[in-house]
Amino acid sequence: MDADLAEHLGRAREGDVQAFSYVVTAFRHTALGWARRQTSGEHAAEDAVQDAFVAAFTHLSQLREVEAFAGWLQALVRSACLRQLRRRMPVLEDGFEPEHNEPPAEEVLAAAEVKLAVRAAVAEMKAGHAQVIERHYLAGQKLEEIARELGLPLGTVKRRLFEAREKLRFRLAGLAPGADDDWKG
Repeated sequence: MDADLAEHLGRAREGDVQAFSYVVTAFRHTALGWARRQTSGEHAAEDAVQDAFVAAFTHLSQLREVEAFAGWLQALVRSACLRQLRRRMPVLEDGFEPEHNEPPAEEVLAAAEVKLAVRAAVAEMKAGHAQVIERHYLAGQKLEEIARELGLPLGTVKRRLFEAREKLRFRLAGLAPGADDDWKG
């Protein structure tokens, strides 16, 4: 583990949300790879990774050595994938057919609203910021790949990604219940 990543992990253990955001960016692609091997689809893998990162941030103080973070995160991803699988398995009792539990219409509508709001916010960004956000989060590209394909220094890509996330954070603040509290550090 490089010194910069270890430093960010140390700061994240003290509650620094931006430092943890750096850690998420560094491990996201790898974590998605782990989850894809254990889940049935891209959305399921992304959900499991998100759950694992939430658990990691919540319990980061329990990690004894920052050098062990990658292995610990892998275990969290595996647990999140298993929880997801258990939630989707129907419980059969004496010949009864499983009930199909679809999310309430309100949840589906709210999720669609959030998705539209995010897409609209990205569409309003400068082209360079939108390009980095779309390639990194929607296409799952590594920052190094983005830099190479766009012919930009890696530092510029990182800066654009950081600035774009900040713009999204402020633009979308208050969209989800309790979202404002999640961003305070």
